[in-house]
Amino acid sequence: LERGAGQHLRGLTTFPPPAGLARHPDARGAVRVAAKSTALEAQDLGLNLALAPVLDLDVEARNPIVGTRSFGPDPVIVSALGRAWIEACQAEGVAACAKHFPGHGRTTGDSHVELPRVDATREALAADLEPFRAACREVACVMSAHVAYPALGGEGPATLEPAILQDLLRTDLGFEGLVLTDALNMSGVREGVEADLAPEAAALAAGCDLLLYPPDLAQAIAAVEKAADASERIAGRLSETLERSARVLDRFPEGRPGDAPAPSDPGPEALAISIAAVWPTGELPVWLDPAAPIRVATLWDDREDPARPPFGALFRRTLARAGWTVLPPGPAEPNVPVVVLVASTPQAWKGTSDLTLTARAALEGILAGGRAVPVLFGHPRLLDGFDAPGLCAWATEPAQEAAAAHRLDQLAWGPRGAS
Repeated sequence: LERGAGQHLRGLTTFPPPAGLARHPDARGAVRVAAKSTALEAQDLGLNLALAPVLDLDVEARNPIVGTRSFGPDPVIVSALGRAWIEACQAEGVAACAKHFPGHGRTTGDSHVELPRVDATREALAADLEPFRAACREVACVMSAHVAYPALGGEGPATLEPAILQDLLRTDLGFEGLVLTDALNMSGVREGVEADLAPEAAALAAGCDLLLYPPDLAQAIAAVEKAADASERIAGRLSETLERSARVLDRFPEGRPGDAPAPSDPGPEALAISIAAVWPTGELPVWLDPAAPIRVATLWDDREDPARPPFGALFRRTLARAGWTVLPPGPAEPNVPVVVLVASTPQAWKGTSDLTLTARAALEGILAGGRAVPVLFGHPRLLDGFDAPGLCAWATEPAQEAAAAHRLDQLAWGPRGAS
């Protein structure tokens, strides 16, 4: 629920991803509102754990899986905003989960597909650890990364390394809550990893308390039971994690289902945050006239088809309600400005942080015609190299479409330079 309870649950509220919240004029306040909303709606569904916030640093442009999910590259800012999210969420009785320990930000591979390796020194990794260090006293849960960090101990994924989960997280950082694995159906913890035990049992032995998403639940249970029967040490770990789980559950009882989910349209406060978080990537050109007709084109560059009404429909409708003349989809016409919506977000198994070659070529073609303004639903660096000012709306949730249209309307009526 990194972008609100509506990220995966239709009918609930969504917010900009962490990168967008961090650009809000009142970033800490926006983060707290988003976290509180997420927790309250989670409780209405009977949930008492949110797998957020992401505390990874956005320090590697080629990283295919972090990007906009991060509060940014500065460990001080990420620490502050991460703690604000944790405090506001947990104040409403829902446990938060800091992830992905000890930091997934420097990887150039996707741990859903492979085991990434970070060869940075222990000194360099101190920055990555700082947000987790700041969170450890308060956060209920920490999620491990399926990433290898030789400088921190071992050649395997952190999920299976006691030097990282026991020595570093428990002893050095003093964390006393629950350690979750990242999803155990991911290749980063299952393929090419040498271990005497099944990944589920090896994770438990290394220091994990909760095993997330094993590909076969019955096999996972059997593997843990077999390992506990064969090893007093693993049996002791199992007893330890059951006791720790009980303590956390006492602190965060099961959620209290409500009568009905929240309405599908974002509330005024959530929409205001989304609008303020939409980021101009330059001054809009003077020829973008709200009183003149425009066309809206779309480029969907995400791995999966959108599981909601067609991308761009809400953007068009919001502009039309604001008084713009939005022409129906059709071929480009001379002197008719085009607003091109580009969807490209971090996704599991996508394999790239950049626009695909097909999408890049299509966007270049649209912009080459002149009189085109891009609105990016992704990371602003994806527009680097394109000489076209526009907007960054961060993510493809419906609230971000509406927010981008509102922000474009605000800027188009305001003072602009001639670009």
